[in-house]
Amino acid sequence: MSFLVSSARYLSRLVILGLVMRSFVALYLNLWDFSAPESFANTLGPFLYGWHFDLAIGSFFYLLLYGSSLLFGFSTKTYSRLNFLLLLTYTVLVTVDALYAKESGRHISYEVYNLFTIQGSFGGLLKQYWLQFLFAFLGASFVSKFFTPHYKPVQGFFKRGLALFFTLAISVIFARGFEGIPQDPSWAYRAGGGSKGATLAMNGAYGILWASFAGKKSSKETIFVPENIPSEEIFKKWKSLRGIPKPLGTFDGNIVIVFVEGWPGVYVDKKVGETEVLPFFNSLRKRSLSTDLMLAGGHRTTEGLFATLCSLPNPPGKSIMFSEIENKDFTCFPQLLTKKGYSSAFFQGSDQFTSGVGLLALKTGFQESYGKREIPHWQTIEQNAWGVFDQDLYKFTIERMDHMPEPLLIGLNTNTTHDLALPQGVRPAFGEENQSTLHLSVTHHADKELRDFYEALQKRKWKKDWLFVVLSDHTSFAADGIFEHYSIPFLMKYHRVHSSHKSTAPFAEKILPGAYSQNDVGATIADLTGSVAPEFLGRSLLRPQEFSEGASIFHLGQSVWFEGPWAVVFNIRDFNNKRCYHWKNDMTFHYQLPCPAEGDDMYLRGLSFLKESQEDLFK
Repeated sequence: MSFLVSSARYLSRLVILGLVMRSFVALYLNLWDFSAPESFANTLGPFLYGWHFDLAIGSFFYLLLYGSSLLFGFSTKTYSRLNFLLLLTYTVLVTVDALYAKESGRHISYEVYNLFTIQGSFGGLLKQYWLQFLFAFLGASFVSKFFTPHYKPVQGFFKRGLALFFTLAISVIFARGFEGIPQDPSWAYRAGGGSKGATLAMNGAYGILWASFAGKKSSKETIFVPENIPSEEIFKKWKSLRGIPKPLGTFDGNIVIVFVEGWPGVYVDKKVGETEVLPFFNSLRKRSLSTDLMLAGGHRTTEGLFATLCSLPNPPGKSIMFSEIENKDFTCFPQLLTKKGYSSAFFQGSDQFTSGVGLLALKTGFQESYGKREIPHWQTIEQNAWGVFDQDLYKFTIERMDHMPEPLLIGLNTNTTHDLALPQGVRPAFGEENQSTLHLSVTHHADKELRDFYEALQKRKWKKDWLFVVLSDHTSFAADGIFEHYSIPFLMKYHRVHSSHKSTAPFAEKILPGAYSQNDVGATIADLTGSVAPEFLGRSLLRPQEFSEGASIFHLGQSVWFEGPWAVVFNIRDFNNKRCYHWKNDMTFHYQLPCPAEGDDMYLRGLSFLKESQEDLFK
């Protein structure tokens, strides 16, 4: 019994220690200000949420101390010395992380591989910050007197084995975060409060140890550019006509963005016999702002969301989530709209933390995140392998919207097309001979569910005008070639609430010629809502002629740069290995053409964009 009591006391003390150290870090980073009491009150929730990480790191040190003592039967003196060493390690890790956060604005993550080269060398780090390290040493010395457990050593092989099993089980459960999966540092965004809240919640020592044991190194892609090619200058010139430094719009109404799961662009206007695969989408697209070609920013939901919401490219072939830049601050339009008084929520039909989607939604500025488990009585609702069907997700979304003040920003990631299953009683529109045919039928049904949601929104009593945006998060498969890996549906429809209002719509309902990307959707919404966003790399669809042309995709070492009617395909590690195609007439890239006079410049712009935009991401 004394062993259990001692374990509980030790873990409790470590949680308290974590809270105390995080409070010092909050003051050191100026997240809390004694002259502004509201800075404490407004961030108390995220700060208290951090006990999850305090307990996780505490359980790790508990395992090392108690486990080694049970295995080797340490004397009291050795036990105390080991305890001091662990506490010193704890305080030093928190100190190093705080120093890094002071300079970079974020906690250490995968940068742990370069931890001692932040100032060129560990010696340089000590020399510059000796006072902070002295406080860490003194702090460890002080608390070690109160954190050394006092209990009688466990005697007997059976009792020691049982105690060791208990220690191991408790440590693993607490470190993993109670949900059966290891809690990634990005879980700090569950605390709310965006980046600031995540910084307050995160225990820096836990972040460092997590990164050390994660076994993952940099997600940065190696892109070869000869030294004589001024890629930085080329990119800078191109970038000077991107972003939204001076927005034109004044729209302050509601925005509903539906990321339809995995819908491929090849389904737009596609017919099987006389039946359209997407009859509702096709009909609405003709009455909306759309484009000849919209390109996804990746192959996962988090990649599509980041590209759209933050108007930036993903690391080539990867997501920012669970990478060394997942905790880096990015400007995203949900954050900008929050500053304008918007209430916001993101909904998905699967679990909200699948692949970090819900965490990314919170990171980009959505105030709330909901998944299938947040839907009342979700276990009783018919589901596919991933979660609820779209009809139930849409119903829940509208119910939640009724409790949110306008203006609203609503994001959804649908789920019906996450699987090849249909709700009971729904017959496949195109048969079920094979997976391809069944996917057509499932997507056809999802289009009907989208229509029902749209009609429900039309019947809703809006106070302000509203914008309806539909695009895929990514595609689920490629029918033929690299191009179709990334071609996705897209439309943007404006709705006026009061018909007597005589102002014109903020944009024309037309299909813009040319190739565009998900980055442009974020830039368009920023431009429409009067949000300043010079960091964005998209171009506004409200006035595309005022921006640099160009859209990029990346796939397995190959990149494609779209500019005008041309697509330049090149290998990122084989300089000047390029091929040119007319993308609109040859969507499978089967018929290579001689590159135009501007071909070399297009290639260099595409190569420079890929390299330098990635450099900006990883700064």
